[in-house]
Amino acid sequence: MNQASNLLIGEHDFFAFCKHRPGTSTIKKLLNFTWSRDNNGVVIGEISANSFGYNMVRNLVGAAVCVGEGRFKPEWLLKTLQDKVRISDSYVFPAKGLSLTKVEFPPSDQYLAHYNSYQPALAEQEDEG
Repeated sequence: MNQASNLLIGEHDFFAFCKHRPGTSTIKKLLNFTWSRDNNGVVIGEISANSFGYNMVRNLVGAAVCVGEGRFKPEWLLKTLQDKVRISDSYVFPAKGLSLTKVEFPPSDQYLAHYNSYQPALAEQEDEG
């Protein structure tokens, strides 16, 4: 699962993993997506990004679990991302069991610059339809 998840690190169009909403961008920068087990053998996934799309975390976790179960090879996750087609082979992981542990915002003097950095990506997505 770590091998598959690591393929998605960086800035990409996560359309295949987000339920698109008008006026939003599916281009996100995935900073961390790792898996481990605690002392009781419970699988722990950690994921962080500059922002997330609607259902993005639940879809990414569900797809990674498909790889972990052996249903797909790790490269399938990257191909899914690159094909930009929402998939039915994966599943939206149930919210039960997922926990939001921290939210960070840029300093207030950087809000506008951060917002403006995503306007070209949003305009490009709108042009693509």
